[in-house]
Amino acid sequence: MFDLAGMTVLVTGAGYGLGRGLVHGLVAHGATVIGLARSADALAETFSSLDSPNRYIVGDLTDDALYAALDELPEHIDVLVNNAGGDPHTKPWGQQTTEEWRDTYEINVIAAERLCRLLTPKMVERGFGRVINVSSIYGSIGQDPRNTGPRGGAGAYTAAKHGLIGLTHYLACQLGSTGVTVNTLSPGMITWQESPSQETLAIWDRLADQTPVRRTSLPEDYITATVFLSARGSGFVHGHNLVVDGGWSAW
Repeated sequence: MFDLAGMTVLVTGAGYGLGRGLVHGLVAHGATVIGLARSADALAETFSSLDSPNRYIVGDLTDDALYAALDELPEHIDVLVNNAGGDPHTKPWGQQTTEEWRDTYEINVIAAERLCRLLTPKMVERGFGRVINVSSIYGSIGQDPRNTGPRGGAGAYTAAKHGLIGLTHYLACQLGSTGVTVNTLSPGMITWQESPSQETLAIWDRLADQTPVRRTSLPEDYITATVFLSARGSGFVHGHNLVVDGGWSAW
């Protein structure tokens, strides 16, 4: 029931970090994966150890032409993992511009909605599909100002990730009887940079201390949850926000 053999998964944001980890985990569980990201070099690294038919597409989810190209994919997409996103304009609240808020919302929410609008009708036609919107623990709670540097802040990101969970709830109500499930995966604190600064390492130590399991997470910590939400056996899990945070939100 949790074997992904015969299923094709589209993973956005597949070049680095969580996306790269999910690509490898899904392939290991039998899926064929198409990765999407802006960086050709990063995607090449992600897929360097993976054989055909696994492949990648270089593209920008803010580019209308990309959606036209995705509409012509020869593969049937069974699972959509909306992982692309992030916080491109981290700075204290009040310093983020309106345009930066719009840009953050564009890549975290609008891109996910556009992919859902493009791909879920085809899933409905086949009577099966899985949509996994990757939010964040900050999609459910706010950010403690002590958990970022003096030049950082996640105002736009927090609002956008709350919006992504709202998108999941709305689409779940629209697609409930179709065989297509829509769920959210909300990761906790992920630390994976190759050369973090001393300031960053100090913040990571603080985040680990605040997590009941006493560590931050790695991309590999989210493979099992993603496989579960992708699988045929999870068909009654719908409109749910699956929090995987090492207990961060438990206290």
